[in-house]
Amino acid sequence: MAEQTISFREASGQDAAAFLEFMAQVATETDYLVMDDSGLSQSVEQMADTLDKFYRANDQFCLLALVDDQLIGALTVRTAPQSKLNHIGHLFLAVHKPYWGHGLGRLMLEEAIDWAEQEGVLARLELTVQVRNDRATRLYQHLGFEIEGTKQRGAVSATGDFLDVYMMAKMIG
Repeated sequence: MAEQTISFREASGQDAAAFLEFMAQVATETDYLVMDDSGLSQSVEQMADTLDKFYRANDQFCLLALVDDQLIGALTVRTAPQSKLNHIGHLFLAVHKPYWGHGLGRLMLEEAIDWAEQEGVLARLELTVQVRNDRATRLYQHLGFEIEGTKQRGAVSATGDFLDVYMMAKMIG
């Protein structure tokens, strides 16, 4: 891959169309994501509202990675609205396939961890990852996430096979 400059920034409502297009694209590139190749089932207006809420919140986060204004990676941290659960950030990461293996996911995860530590609102980051996704599991473990359990039949592959999923978490603070 030729040398390219990657920029990072928080998403806002103006990124809604590009975000939806990106998610539809990455859904076709891997069977490791929970969504199918239809992507997210939100309209551009709904996604704009969601991204604007992320942008304004101190307990939610959406980080974009771009090359020449083209979205190549996205990371979200979402919290539950319930007061007894809103100390937990649910993490999601997707990288456009041509950029796999170049450290982009690691950079984005490190930024999310730094954000969570700086904001001081979250006590826990958690995620799920398919057991068969060794590469992602190793990355998460390297960054301090621990496997807390295995959810048997936690996902279904494109061919209809049941897949086990690790539940992983990292304590913040």
